[in-house]
Amino acid sequence: MNMNQSGPRQAYTSSMSRTLLTRIPARQWLTGLLGGVLCLALWQVWLTVRMLEQDQSLELQRSRERLGEIADLALAQLSRSLGDWELGLHELNAFPPSPTIRARFPKGATFILISRDGIKVYPQRPLLFTPAPPVVHAQTPGAFDVADELELREQQYDRAIAALKPLTLRPATRPEALLRIARIQNKSDRQEDALNTYKSLASETAPDPSETLFALLAASARCRILMNLGRRQEASTEADALRAGLLDGRWPLSHEAFDYRWSELDRLGIAAGSPPKDAIDFSTLVAEVYNRWQIAQSSGTSPSGRESRRDSSLLIWNSNPNGLSALLTLPDWLDASLKLPPNSADVHWKLLLPGTSGGTGLTVTRSMADAQIP
Repeated sequence: MNMNQSGPRQAYTSSMSRTLLTRIPARQWLTGLLGGVLCLALWQVWLTVRMLEQDQSLELQRSRERLGEIADLALAQLSRSLGDWELGLHELNAFPPSPTIRARFPKGATFILISRDGIKVYPQRPLLFTPAPPVVHAQTPGAFDVADELELREQQYDRAIAALKPLTLRPATRPEALLRIARIQNKSDRQEDALNTYKSLASETAPDPSETLFALLAASARCRILMNLGRRQEASTEADALRAGLLDGRWPLSHEAFDYRWSELDRLGIAAGSPPKDAIDFSTLVAEVYNRWQIAQSSGTSPSGRESRRDSSLLIWNSNPNGLSALLTLPDWLDASLKLPPNSADVHWKLLLPGTSGGTGLTVTRSMADAQIP
């Protein structure tokens, strides 16, 4: 029974298999097989790409976290350094600073001291103009009345010079008397005498009533006389010396007076060009700091502050009733001041102005306001 029952089943199965194989063409069967293999391969590729993306995302997250940790470390270190520099400014009251005080500040820094006695800079840098005008000494009332009468009304030049000569023996009236004598000599066609008299004023440090130093007035007058005499080579030499003196800050001038004297160089026969921008910028900065101290004096306060400049340098100042001390760093002060971990050699710093892009690549931004730098 069993055999009879099993025989028909085997025959049926064999017949069905041959029927299916016969109905599915070989090419279609092969195409389906290849499609399945292709789908499996594509799935494997997609899975590999996803794993790579996840690895890259994880690596990027770790890099960003590492960069953020370094930035936080730098900010904390920066805050400590700035605090130490401010404490050092409290102790800075004379130049040159002591080695102990200088060691606390960044290398290449410029120091500024402002007091009632004037403005001092260390290391020495020229101030093309100064917000602190020179002190004008009061003239003796009526000292030049007789000379003015003889020169201007009576036009008796020899007698006017004779009236002025005794005044050249008095320190209070000597520069003004010499300047008047030279002017009268030039007016009376005695140019050589005028040149010599003007030359004797070269070492005078006192200002005239308009707050212009007699030495500068004399130097300009010599150039004009030489130009009028046709002695252009000598005039050019004098004008070059005048230009060098202006760039050296030899004469304390207001900003307006400096601009006028600089423009006068073109009229004296030399192409002066433009003053160096860094010298203009530094002189302007000192004027700004001086004005802050003046405002503090008038309001009875003693402010201090930090300020990032457009060239990436840093200004720190501290004032008190007796004066103001300030520190100006080099533009690369941040890189020079921060001491980061050894594994941060690939990290670069850049100070950004408001609205400026941080550049390409992975970046982390920290506000300088966190270090109390506006």
